[in-house]
Amino acid sequence: MYVAEVDQRDWDEYAERLTFAINTAQDRIRGDTPFYLIHGWDPRSTLEATLPVGNTGTRDRDPKRWRYKIQRQYQRARSAVNDRLQAAIQERADRHNEDLEPHEIEVGAQVWLYLDRVKEGCAKKLAHMWHGPFRVADVCGDHAVKLEIAGTLYRLFPIVHISKLKKVKTFPERPKDQLTIEGSDRLDFDEALLPEDSWDGDLEEGEYEVEAILDVRSGRKTRYGRVHRQFLVKWKGYLDLSWVDEADLSCGAILQEFERNRVSRNRFDVMQSHEGKSDEP
Repeated sequence: MYVAEVDQRDWDEYAERLTFAINTAQDRIRGDTPFYLIHGWDPRSTLEATLPVGNTGTRDRDPKRWRYKIQRQYQRARSAVNDRLQAAIQERADRHNEDLEPHEIEVGAQVWLYLDRVKEGCAKKLAHMWHGPFRVADVCGDHAVKLEIAGTLYRLFPIVHISKLKKVKTFPERPKDQLTIEGSDRLDFDEALLPEDSWDGDLEEGEYEVEAILDVRSGRKTRYGRVHRQFLVKWKGYLDLSWVDEADLSCGAILQEFERNRVSRNRFDVMQSHEGKSDEP
């Protein structure tokens, strides 16, 4: 096959033929070719399109009748595709639900609570929706439960619908067996994979070590419209703080920890802002 060749410098000569081959291949889910589903008729060669093949009735020569015929074929193809897609979706759902176990919410269980309230100006698809976990204090009928809100930072109405909850997955306890072999006699399987030197390289002349990142702000703007961020850095062994461009930082672990803590603070601020609005008369 062409994809197995090492030297693939003439791929542009095959792209059009490969596209045509993909569009005329039978699709297992849709039950037909993409070409037929779009146009309503199967592709034909130049000779077949020029010369009449088989018996062509007089009514098929009428452009209006031929257009209606193609339209009916297209509608039947779309209907067949929708039926096949619905059947495939149902089959996949049934196969997924075979291994699922019922998870009834009981008193004392820990659950996650779904809250779709997002701070104005924030993207909903990037926001944190599941909050908690909360402990179930009481079951109120078949469709609602009462949560233990006291002692948490959330100020919510304790009775919620069960559709807004999902149980916290609990994992079995870890093994408690202790090894009786001395530490010096244990075999370290990863010892051969460790580097001879440290992962952290030595500091070059004029280079300083970052101790912590304290804040972030918008920095310079590039010619393409991208805005570089600047971070307020505390240097190890120095008291003065300085703003450093993002491209000049080489402390990936510290930067990742700062971003993670910043996201957590933003999530908490979003919840507090909405709870404050709900308490206003």
